[in-house]
Amino acid sequence: MPKALKYLAFSFLLGGILAGQTALPGTPAISDSGAPTGLQPGAPSEKNISVGRYDADPESGGVAGDIYTNAYFGLSLRLPPGWAEGLGGPPPSSRGLYVLAAMDGTKASSATMLIVAQDQFFSAKPLSNVAEAAADLRDAMAGTPDLSIDPAPANVKISGHDFLRLDYNAGGLYRVWLATELRCHVVSFNITGTDRATMDRIADFLQTMSLPTQSNTPTESNSDAEQTPPTCMKDYVTAQTTVRRVEPLLVDLNGQTVPVRIIIGPDGKVLHVHVISATPAQRRAIEEALTQWEFKPLELRGRPTAVETGLVFEFKSRRP
Repeated sequence: MPKALKYLAFSFLLGGILAGQTALPGTPAISDSGAPTGLQPGAPSEKNISVGRYDADPESGGVAGDIYTNAYFGLSLRLPPGWAEGLGGPPPSSRGLYVLAAMDGTKASSATMLIVAQDQFFSAKPLSNVAEAAADLRDAMAGTPDLSIDPAPANVKISGHDFLRLDYNAGGLYRVWLATELRCHVVSFNITGTDRATMDRIADFLQTMSLPTQSNTPTESNSDAEQTPPTCMKDYVTAQTTVRRVEPLLVDLNGQTVPVRIIIGPDGKVLHVHVISATPAQRRAIEEALTQWEFKPLELRGRPTAVETGLVFEFKSRRP
């Protein structure tokens, strides 16, 4: 695949991923009333606070040697033979869209692959599951001139996980979209190449990938609990569950709202703060405030457990 075609393939992939991400109402900000506020574009993430075993964020994965690993999602994928790490993607968006990794197989297979995650808490359009993500992608791409797309996604199993698959092509390029749900994100593997047979071979290669079990429920074993990610729960932060809150300093009043994911420990204290998109000053203010918050512990099966949830903060002037 010539270099120009490589960039075209990358644009084709990313364009498809972003096709449905228009500015629509987002996840509600925390307030005593629970009244929703829309998300606005923010600045790239710069750093995160972490304690204990919850120190990974979606964008913290990477390629080492010929293996891509992502501790946050618990996945590991060896690159196909002859492939290498590809072009770097943009920083996380204020809608929780991540280009996790780009893999370049243009020399070996005339193909490329992007691994992408969409946060279900902050997506521009409400996405409660991977089926809705597939429908949204198909609807967005179906209006593209001269593009052929599957009439419906196919159910497939990859490394024991349930995936949905969509195939489409345009302009001499073929694409396979394979997606599953991990930690309240839709994680997709987007393969682009010049022929369908190559797409199928690369899709089959994903069977070598290591993924976590699909159950997100803590077990009775303490050793198993250490390896279990926190329970993912949207809108857990309410006036009823919040025991103590400290408002962040209002800095860089640029009229934006900032999406944040937090992990609350079994004791109700904040273990991890992930500011997804903000200015450096806003990020520092949010981190300093949120580490002082306390919540009522979440109980599952009568046992307190860690929970991961999302909220947004406004950085707007309060002058009349």
